Amino acid sequence: MTAPSMPAPRPVSQGRPSSQGTLTLAAQRVLQAVTPPATPVVRRGGLTVRRLPMTVGPESRRRLTVECTRRLIDDFIGDKNQSCRPQQHPAQAIQTPGAVLSVWGAATGELDRFVPYFAQKPLNFDGEISSMKHRMGICSHRGLKPESPNQDDFFALSRADSLLFGVLDGHGLDGHDVSHWTQERLPTLIMERLRQAPDAWDESVATSIRDLCAQAKQELANKAECSGTTLTLVMLDQFGPTYCSETACDENTCGLNGSVPRPMRLRCAFLGDSIAAHAKRKDRSSSWEVASLVDIHRPDRVDEQARIEAAGGSVEPGADGCPARLVTPEWCLAVSRSFGDFSTVPFGLSSEPEFTAEVILEPDYEHLVLACSDGVWDVIPPAQAVKFVGKFRPEEAQLAVERLVSKAQRRWQETGEVVDDITAVLVWPGISGRNEIDNRANATCDTVVEFERNISGTSSLSVA
Repeated sequence: MTAPSMPAPRPVSQGRPSSQGTLTLAAQRVLQAVTPPATPVVRRGGLTVRRLPMTVGPESRRRLTVECTRRLIDDFIGDKNQSCRPQQHPAQAIQTPGAVLSVWGAATGELDRFVPYFAQKPLNFDGEISSMKHRMGICSHRGLKPESPNQDDFFALSRADSLLFGVLDGHGLDGHDVSHWTQERLPTLIMERLRQAPDAWDESVATSIRDLCAQAKQELANKAECSGTTLTLVMLDQFGPTYCSETACDENTCGLNGSVPRPMRLRCAFLGDSIAAHAKRKDRSSSWEVASLVDIHRPDRVDEQARIEAAGGSVEPGADGCPARLVTPEWCLAVSRSFGDFSTVPFGLSSEPEFTAEVILEPDYEHLVLACSDGVWDVIPPAQAVKFVGKFRPEEAQLAVERLVSKAQRRWQETGEVVDDITAVLVWPGISGRNEIDNRANATCDTVVEFERNISGTSSLSVA
């Protein structure tokens, strides 16, 4: 749906020109507000701001150099200016206390319709996130859709030997409520089943979604009739026994000093059009090999269209850059599978997830996994997105996703008046089983942001 464009920023009043050529009162106030203190360097949260000399005149401007040290999700949480609240995810209640670290999207309320466009979604967290062995970054921005808040959601649940994370993208009037309700409950059901059968990923996810659909019909009867959510789930876990690399050792006395880390596997389940991509490379001089873990559920996908038509539904072809849609008497959907949207089920909508083949992560390769809502994928192809975040180091995962989300936002603004909600989760798996970033706090960031502010109040931002 089309939304009105954002109103242009109100210019700062220039006041009455002075005959002596001095600054007007309004300009003096702005100048006073941006005058650097005696100390040329200011540190705030994860940012170091260096103020450079400023000239005064009609083209007066002040240049700031910002060195970013907010590198991982725990650095983002540690920034006191961010909306992060300590709170356990419901799935942690079924686990051993302290065994699970969680980062997850906060609930969206009615007042969130009035938060600024492109605002970061508040998040909840629990546990010592800095002890997570995987390098992770998460960023979720509200789009430019005046009629709705940020309807995207996300979660990450980390154990010593596994990481379960997901991205959800709500749609419809109450899509934000459906996506958050699902985000709080589905991981709990999946983890309960995986505790009993760690290898039964497909069955655990499919059964959990079926059970949650039945529950949603009772608890979300009104909201989930014409609203729903897509979802993409990713599981990284180690499997098999730990063994010793020493060929001659006594298994009764060996302390596994030469132990080889258990292999790590990647598994994915999805409903809808939020994509997860896996990439690997031999070393930093090599190119990334990118593989999509999702074959998105579009109504005109050949097998999906056949299934919809067999159920008595119909598909409207895409045109003018718009995707094909599943047609109902009351509305249309751009996906052929989702959670919720119960009024569309009689016309061919399915809530059965699909799964991709299990991927074993070779320990002698560098790997990353990028899961995003279609706010990224509609404007940046997976290979391009991976190449972009892959320019950053693993310990800069948070910085990488923040830059990716900003890049996607700019792409949306270049192509039209509406900007979709944008969410990205980036993970560099800790394949070795060890936390390789203990000393990251002492490292410096290679990425430099240069910021120029004119006295008139306009600003520009560049990344070097």
